[in-house]
Amino acid sequence: MAKGNIILHGRGIVGGVAEGKALVSKDPIVWSHGVDPSTGKIDDVRVGVNGETIKNRVFVYPYGKGSTSGSTWMLETIRCGNGPLAIINKETEMIIAIGAILGDVLYRKKTPVVDRLDQDPLKEIETGDLVRVNGDRGIVEVIKVD
Repeated sequence: MAKGNIILHGRGIVGGVAEGKALVSKDPIVWSHGVDPSTGKIDDVRVGVNGETIKNRVFVYPYGKGSTSGSTWMLETIRCGNGPLAIINKETEMIIAIGAILGDVLYRKKTPVVDRLDQDPLKEIETGDLVRVNGDRGIVEVIKVD
C-alpha cells in the first residue's frame, strides 16, 4: 500500500526517463576502482553501500569523486549492461555527465541524470523506494511503498 508520493524538481543533466528501485549512498562514489564494470558491484570498501550492485537501480548519491578516468569506468559499466537505470546527485560533476552522455551516444543506452533538487534526495529517497526519473524535465517522483 502506498504511503504517498514525493515530487522533487531539479536540473535535468542527461535526458531520458527511467523507473526502478533506488540504491542510496550517503557517501560520494569513486567510479574508477570503486565500481566493477563487469558486474555493476560497488567494491569501494570506504562507502556504506560496498557490496551492493548498481545494475538496474536508480543510483542516488551526493556526488562523484576521483579522477577523470571515472567517466571511462562508468562508460564501461554501461557498455557491459551493468550500469544504473538513472542517477540522482545533489550535485553532478562533469565526469558523471560525460559518462552518461557517451553511454547514449556510443551504445544507445540512456542513463538519465538529475541534480540540484528542491529537496535533499538523500533525505527523501530510501534504498528500495520506487523512483521515476525524468531527465528531460528534471523531475523525480518517489513512490513510497509499505
